[in-house]
Amino acid sequence: MHRSARLALAAASAALVSTAIGTNAAHAQQATAMALPSVSWKQSWSSEFNGKGGIPPEWLPLTGNGTDGWSHRALQYYQKENVSQDGKGNLVIAAKQTSAWDWFQHTVNNTGNRCWNGACQYTSGRVQTSGKFSQAYGRFAARIKLPTGNGTWPTFWMQRDKPPYAEVDVVEAVGRFPNLVQGYAHTEGRDGGGQHDLGKPLSAGYHVYGVDWTPDKIVWWVDYQPYAEFKTAGSAFNAPFYLILSLGIGGDFAGDPWFTGFPQSMQVDWIRAYKAA
Repeated sequence: MHRSARLALAAASAALVSTAIGTNAAHAQQATAMALPSVSWKQSWSSEFNGKGGIPPEWLPLTGNGTDGWSHRALQYYQKENVSQDGKGNLVIAAKQTSAWDWFQHTVNNTGNRCWNGACQYTSGRVQTSGKFSQAYGRFAARIKLPTGNGTWPTFWMQRDKPPYAEVDVVEAVGRFPNLVQGYAHTEGRDGGGQHDLGKPLSAGYHVYGVDWTPDKIVWWVDYQPYAEFKTAGSAFNAPFYLILSLGIGGDFAGDPWFTGFPQSMQVDWIRAYKAA
């Protein structure tokens, strides 16, 4: 997403949280009026994360510091060592603070992981199904326990396989707003989606986050309760998208993590895709 769009959404998040008490009833009414598409779904793909370690073969790790534009001035370096199955049915993406020795090596000796502002202060992980699985339209869902805390930015999202650029954030959380679920879609000149106050921290337990994507709209939901929708007819949301899991730290969107304890983790029980039966 463009940096300006992220900043606008950050401002919108702050505005929503500051007025949460007065708007909870309105959000409840909106969610009640909204409905999931009347579609019978048949599972087309899944990743269950039942291995004893490592990254499952259906996922590719992305490494790097994002200085080519996708970091939004974030503070993490993505490396595959931070992503692994835990042997308990989860894929865990761990964000860690770099050690004093790592900082010395990177800063003084100019080696190792570099970020836009110098030595990377954090490491984390990102995996995606690019080249392995993509799909146009359907239900995309994941059962996840998300971290909260200033500067954490966990996301389950999708990107279009080929130009023009388009992205669907199935769920993204800004840790400084611990109760807030967000889902958005972005392409050049068009953005849509919404937010929902869950009423308790997202880190308190697992929730199922998903979208139902049909040729005319995308509906976002949490625990199968819809909270936002976006009309997509005539836009770039008409082609296969691949899946992405990432845990960002800091930057323009997530804020400063200075008083957040580390490590932080994003725990994914499963991800499943469905097509209309």
